[in-house]
Amino acid sequence: MNQVPASLVRHFEVPEGFTGQFGWLCGFSADEGFLNEALERFTYQQANQRAYAGQTLLALMLDPRAGQIDPIGVPGLLHLPWANGKLPFNLMHAKVALLAFRSTDTSGAWCLRLLVSTGNWTRQTLEQSLDLVWCLDLHSDDLSSPSDATRQVCADISSAWGLLGWLRSRYDGRALQANSDTKDVVEQLDKCLLKLVKPCAANLTPRFFDNRNKSLLDQLSAKVLHASGRGSARNYLAMGSGFYESSLAVEQSSVPLSIVRRLRGEEGEPRLLTTSSCVDLFVNEASCQGIADAVPGLKAAGISVKPAAQPAWFAEQPQRTLHAKFIFSASEVGHSGKTASPWLYLGSGNLTRQGFTLQMGRLKGNLEAGVVFAPEPMNWYPAKTAVADPQAIGYRLPIQREQECVPENLRQGQDLEVGDEVFAAAPVAYLVWRDAETPEHGWLSADELAQPACSLLDTSEQSCAWVEGQGFVWSGSRPRQVRMAWQDAGATRTAVVPVLDGFGRLAATGLPDISLEDAWLQLDGFPHTPGEDELPNAFDPSQDSPDRQGSRASAGEAARYPIRQMMELIESIAAKQTALEPRDWPLWCARLEQSLSQAAGCELLQQFLALELNPLHALRQPAFRPGFAETADGPEGQRYETALSTIEAHWKLGSAFPLGAAI
Repeated sequence: MNQVPASLVRHFEVPEGFTGQFGWLCGFSADEGFLNEALERFTYQQANQRAYAGQTLLALMLDPRAGQIDPIGVPGLLHLPWANGKLPFNLMHAKVALLAFRSTDTSGAWCLRLLVSTGNWTRQTLEQSLDLVWCLDLHSDDLSSPSDATRQVCADISSAWGLLGWLRSRYDGRALQANSDTKDVVEQLDKCLLKLVKPCAANLTPRFFDNRNKSLLDQLSAKVLHASGRGSARNYLAMGSGFYESSLAVEQSSVPLSIVRRLRGEEGEPRLLTTSSCVDLFVNEASCQGIADAVPGLKAAGISVKPAAQPAWFAEQPQRTLHAKFIFSASEVGHSGKTASPWLYLGSGNLTRQGFTLQMGRLKGNLEAGVVFAPEPMNWYPAKTAVADPQAIGYRLPIQREQECVPENLRQGQDLEVGDEVFAAAPVAYLVWRDAETPEHGWLSADELAQPACSLLDTSEQSCAWVEGQGFVWSGSRPRQVRMAWQDAGATRTAVVPVLDGFGRLAATGLPDISLEDAWLQLDGFPHTPGEDELPNAFDPSQDSPDRQGSRASAGEAARYPIRQMMELIESIAAKQTALEPRDWPLWCARLEQSLSQAAGCELLQQFLALELNPLHALRQPAFRPGFAETADGPEGQRYETALSTIEAHWKLGSAFPLGAAI
């Protein structure tokens, strides 16, 4: 059986021996179904586990007119709002991902993955569309003695990073600073790209490009020359797009004709396509906009209009719709069945003025990105004995050579409609939860406790009261996210922002009370999170707040001698943490603080605390700590002692005698 090429979401799967650490995505649209599956493949954690951890693993920047994907809908993802005034593009249409993985086996080893997609981050891309994706990986080991190929990969990643960095400066990333672990990971990724990847790419031309400064068309010939290394004229050209001009006249402004003229060297550029070349234009027959009326003119110019090929591994019905944007060129030479001197453009830019021939600009061109590269030679036609020949051009691209469209069957279809309302940044990016003296309410505020220039809406859409020096009054237990309202140019805007709990978790599910035995199981399983079935349902509104059940001590635990069990716990924690590496230390401190705080109400701990002893004091001794955190002189030691102090506060050990201290 022939192997089916990986779908877009499968490119989020981790390389062998790695785990997903953090990723940046930009795109035109996205949905919860795709993103939850992508995150599960990226982390091997299901939604409940990600919601329990409360960390941000993917940051998403969509067209500002796209509806907000709230933090509860996709645990582990933050959809960043627009934060920089007027839009500098017609549409934010580029579809790029940069994913960072860290090794689970080798300290300090990492992998970066760049994805350039023609499809959106949606279930429709997976289930209904014909789309393409370009993927490359860069491993830290590759940089020890970089080859020319490695340096080219560094150039591509650096170029994509430049685009993502430009976007980051225009979206609101303040919530990424809320969780200290997320903040550290983002800073590490920035440092890696700046100090390791970018220098390796010095003076190299990237295959990745965007249209912030020049249109894709104006850069195409130079990219072809660089990627293929040859300026020879090919005799075949295929172009495809999911969308065309809504009113296309076959004249000087026709984008497909402009591409052909440019590649034939009619505008002073290198001749990359022969005058007598065969040119195919691939469309969706049921929705091809102005192409439906332009077939006679295109045919007169030597361009054949054809339906996109349906790969053999997809079900025949319903047929998938062409959404991929691509330009493929190669030569068919003599009796050779292989494509000669092939090159391929794929990316976000449709074959329209806004997508391909205009530079990005307000009320002008979209923001688009793509790549031009030289694929391995392919077979022009599939092997007759194969159901699906992986070496055939139609296996990898939606190209077929036989069937042309019947003009009478072509339909214009629907034009793209984009709303006017922008998902804009609220005056606050997140709120911090603090417990009040009574469980009937709590406080929500920004870090500095100053009243923000916005209102907090409760579950009935009513404004919450503000108390100076405390924050907004929230009736009930801690929410995972809340809705803010504010005035902007005389209009009322609203947006959902996540809530940060006392453990530094963002938009996280409630923490149930657990026993000391359960706490140790969580610590012993580090760095893995508790199992899916052990945690609150991330999508059940009734689980938004802590599910306090009182003591959860098992019968066996309650029957054990509390001093002996406490000493065993302390010794086990010491043995576990002294074997950890510095890269895992911040996450361990967070897990230690959270797990032991959850056990504050268990029966066995209460029996021990009746002795008025502080067992955590032993964990402050150098022998119970790893060498890199033996004292509070460095950030690792300070982070650890802060965690212990928080646990002591939860356990109410203020006046207890330090166990192990000199008398």
